Amino acid sequence: MAKRQVRTKNESYIEQAIVQLLALKIRAGGSLTEVRAMVKACLAEAILSAGKRPKSGGLGIHRLGSILRTWHTESPYLTFDGLPRPLPTEGRLSLNSLIRRYYAADRLNPVFERLLEARLIRRHGNDEWMPVGRTARIAQVTPESLEHVSQGIARYVETVNRNVTAKHEQDLLFERSCQVTNLPVSEFNSFRDYVGQQAIAFLTSVDDWLENRSRVSRKSAARHCTAGVHTFAFMIENRVGKDSRKDKKG
Repeated sequence: MAKRQVRTKNESYIEQAIVQLLALKIRAGGSLTEVRAMVKACLAEAILSAGKRPKSGGLGIHRLGSILRTWHTESPYLTFDGLPRPLPTEGRLSLNSLIRRYYAADRLNPVFERLLEARLIRRHGNDEWMPVGRTARIAQVTPESLEHVSQGIARYVETVNRNVTAKHEQDLLFERSCQVTNLPVSEFNSFRDYVGQQAIAFLTSVDDWLENRSRVSRKSAARHCTAGVHTFAFMIENRVGKDSRKDKKG
């Protein structure tokens, strides 16, 4: 029973993303026949492109990130110079005690193994650990990355649905984008670096704002909600067909 509950929890964001996308398709005028055909075609393509299935349930990339953030920002975990302090595996002020701030005791070993496997922590000396970075980025297909992607899709489409049906301007959530179709491919590195710098500054500012208010709200009986921001950049190289190339030559 417990295993089924964990699996259902891990699938919830995927289901939300699918529901939100289908609802948007129907709202845009798609018939049920068209939607069913689209789902059938997508399922067939997904089966062909699917890779190996992960062995364990997700641990939540944002909670993994909270461990790293706390390690970089809260005074008990910092050296005199304000840098992350090497932590022993066990003890009052240790990596295990830090993990238990965000996870139940029975998740201690899976969290530790995921931090190590994803190279979010590294060994320091015989029995101490250091964070590799301040944020949790997992460059693998894992339950955490799958949850992150599906949550982002679900939240984005949910925001669009909310905004297009809102009756009052004060109910709108921020949702904007920018795009050009003729950026030289040679500008890829410059684009990536520029967006990365701007996005990190923006997300750090929003994250600080959210964390400060969340820390205060934990001490009160106020109602709580989940709030956040997803950002991503994209670059798709335009494909020039044979006919287009002939037209240009002629």
